[in-house]
Amino acid sequence: MIGLALTMMMASGPLVGSLPPEPRALPAYNPATSAELGLIRRDVRKGREEGALSKKQARELRRESREVAMLEERYAAGGLSGAEASELRARIEVLRALTRGKRLGAFK
Repeated sequence: MIGLALTMMMASGPLVGSLPPEPRALPAYNPATSAELGLIRRDVRKGREEGALSKKQARELRRESREVAMLEERYAAGGLSGAEASELRARIEVLRALTRGKRLGAFK
């Protein structure tokens, strides 16, 4: 009797609620990331105008900023996972530190 019931349950497919829920993805668009990148771009522009950044340094920082923005778009296509959001935050922090450091002359 139990074997028949088990066979019938298996034939009907998985039980509703028997699978763990899918991990929730973060929203596809993160305004905080865009705002942070905007502030970094502004700092690069100001650094260049003030002569604190060379043309080459500004170009490198703008390129990295674009790469982070493109990475965010790619990740956001399916919703950001926690690991992807962490990677973006880390890259933004590094870019912010590099921008400030280069403006202050700490990095060449």
